[in-house]
Amino acid sequence: MHHPPAPRPSRRSVILSGAAAALLPGSPLRASENRPMLTITEPAGKVRELSEQDIADLAWHEIATRTRWTDGVQTFRGPRLKDVLTQGGMTRSDLISRNLLMKALNDFGIVVPASDAWDYNLIIAREMNGKLMRVRDKGPLWLIYPRDQYLELQNAVVDERWIWQLSEIIVL
Repeated sequence: MHHPPAPRPSRRSVILSGAAAALLPGSPLRASENRPMLTITEPAGKVRELSEQDIADLAWHEIATRTRWTDGVQTFRGPRLKDVLTQGGMTRSDLISRNLLMKALNDFGIVVPASDAWDYNLIIAREMNGKLMRVRDKGPLWLIYPRDQYLELQNAVVDERWIWQLSEIIVL
């Protein structure tokens, strides 16, 4: 007996099914939303994971400055580094004499004196010129110094501290 072929799903129904599956709890496509945007490891070993929403909920500040990697003055917005560091209960006095190992998504790391957070009101920028930064444009997080406001910040040593694609801070 001959059976007619089963109807093939339309291209649209396949795409919509995949999109619906991505919204289900536990979906690997949804997992990226739950990944921390920034992980902070404190000296006692306490680990804090900040989501994009946690970062958005902090008070944001703005720095307009030139960088070695862009043309002209750029405007950056995001929370102050000192606010991110002290949000978990550590204080300025706990941190001021320490160093911070800042790590990027690609595991690049640079050591930054924690005192810079207070001396220069550094920000962890999430936006550049009013747009959320993506990985391809040095985001999603970029440590920003107010370079134009302080002559002592305009040198190669400090320029090395401008870590982009920041994903982890380890308090040393």
